[in-house]
Amino acid sequence: MKESHKPGHYSIISNICFLLHEMTRHYKSTPVMLPVSVIAYVMQYSIMVIIPSRAVYIFENKLSARDFITQIGGIILLYTIVRIIWLSSQNCYINSASMVRCYYFIPELIEKSLVTDYCNRENNSCHKLNGLATMAISGNYNGIERVLIELPLLARNLAGMLLFGGAIVTVDYKILLVLLAMLIFNISANKYAHKYLEKHREEDSEIHRKTNLLRSRTSNVVCGKDIRMYKMESLFSDILEFYALSGKKWQKGLEKRFFLPVASDTVFTAIRDGLAYFILISKALHGDITLSGFTLMLGVISNFSEWMFGFTDSIIHLAEANKQVCDYRTVIDMQDTFKHGTGVKVTENMLKQPPVIEFQDVSFRYGNDDRDILSHINLKIKPGEKIALVGGNGSGKTTLVKLLCGFYHPSGGRILVNGTDIEEYDIDEYFKLAGVVFQDLELLPFRIVNIVSGQEKENTDIDKLWDALSRAGIADKIKSLPDREDTYISNIFDENGIQFSGGETQKLMLAACIYKNAPLMILDEPTAALDPIAESALYKEYNNITENKTSIFISHRLASTRFCDHILFLENGKIMEEGSHAGLLKQNGRYARIYKIQSHYYEEGAEKDLHGMEEAYGQCK
Repeated sequence: MKESHKPGHYSIISNICFLLHEMTRHYKSTPVMLPVSVIAYVMQYSIMVIIPSRAVYIFENKLSARDFITQIGGIILLYTIVRIIWLSSQNCYINSASMVRCYYFIPELIEKSLVTDYCNRENNSCHKLNGLATMAISGNYNGIERVLIELPLLARNLAGMLLFGGAIVTVDYKILLVLLAMLIFNISANKYAHKYLEKHREEDSEIHRKTNLLRSRTSNVVCGKDIRMYKMESLFSDILEFYALSGKKWQKGLEKRFFLPVASDTVFTAIRDGLAYFILISKALHGDITLSGFTLMLGVISNFSEWMFGFTDSIIHLAEANKQVCDYRTVIDMQDTFKHGTGVKVTENMLKQPPVIEFQDVSFRYGNDDRDILSHINLKIKPGEKIALVGGNGSGKTTLVKLLCGFYHPSGGRILVNGTDIEEYDIDEYFKLAGVVFQDLELLPFRIVNIVSGQEKENTDIDKLWDALSRAGIADKIKSLPDREDTYISNIFDENGIQFSGGETQKLMLAACIYKNAPLMILDEPTAALDPIAESALYKEYNNITENKTSIFISHRLASTRFCDHILFLENGKIMEEGSHAGLLKQNGRYARIYKIQSHYYEEGAEKDLHGMEEAYGQCK
């Protein structure tokens, strides 16, 4: 089986360039707003430091009140103008960062999940990777937006450090050395803490993913029935509590490791202040610095520490968020292993003719499993032939169908459709060949017309739609609804939406399959949720539904496959028996023995009773 994904490594510079490029593409003002916000912010804080020292200078030199008002007023006016510029540019930039996450990066990840090869979505490692990628777009202070937010913070902290650090050197380099020692120790302590964070990052993501999944299930109306009927609320609570405690334990471990950088900052701050006061007071007493200069340098030293710690925090947060951006880009750049846009195209003639299908020594296993789900399957299905796949749970029936649908690559062998290996088709074109009703059904919360046609109503052939609904046996139900085909499934998008029963859901998806009118029809347990009358009606309609099509019918009920041309009995991933219904009974093998066990449901008398039930039901109507 082909490799479904290869996690990539992206440097922090590469990720920053990627994010800024996309942000600039959608918001042209980004290259202007980013530097303007940085410069204005540094100017704003520089002016704030100057104001107290300038006030002291005026009093120190006994200048007039007019001078005081003119100079301080002018500085405050300048500060106000610069602050307005900073707030405007910063708000514009931050809003753009938030908007580009919500309206570009989130839809991009959703679109990727919808169009990427199915094998890139279903296995457990991909689930985990998608969970990590989702974290990158899950909030203002995660992943993508966090990197964009930290960029101006990092730039202005670095600019402030350089500017104020240069001023400190002019007074006494020893103060700067202490500050740099603080910076180095702070980085080392935070690095120690973030090693733990990185080591347990996937664990944290899994806790969040599983907790959110459980929470969504508690509000799911389908799950809600089982929860109440089987008193599972305490089980849900226990499992949620387990994950909550796991998260709490992880958080406590993280807090312990972050205690060191916090404690070291407190100690070094005391050393910094003591040394700064000692040096500055000494210089002031010896006349090497004026009182206003003393005031200015105290502000410079204090603000330099803020720039420094802010720079450290920005580096740490940027590195942390960068990991999530890497996860996001790994999913976005995940390579499809089927051909998209290239390969063999499906012609109009192919859509009108039932295909010939051949499995040549096909085997399959999931991921790193050491056991084949399917083993050396050799099978040829003639054009227009009706095939039944039967066997117990885990025999490989649905897996065989998934391979035929182009959802997975065989681990060995190949599958030919109309003489061409599936691998050689443009997979998006290939999907046109098959209409499938899957066993695991969950309707999307769209309108009925959207679900059946797969399109908006204006692009739907309404006559064809109602014909499909009628043949699937659900037209009368939908005609009885106030909004008919415009009725929404569930009340997510419309409070008047409807919740279909299991049988009605199967009929609706069968209608979608009929509407598609593909030359290959696959029905995976299509009668599992149907009542006996509806099941009997489907069997009678089956020949009409599959006319001029190659069809595959999967069922646990062996008697329901008698109308098929050829029956394959699967067990442990192998074709153990094959032939017609009558022929398999004559073989007196596994198929015959299981059929006899089930046969009391399908005796002639029971069939007569069923026919009588149908007539009585019709009279009641």
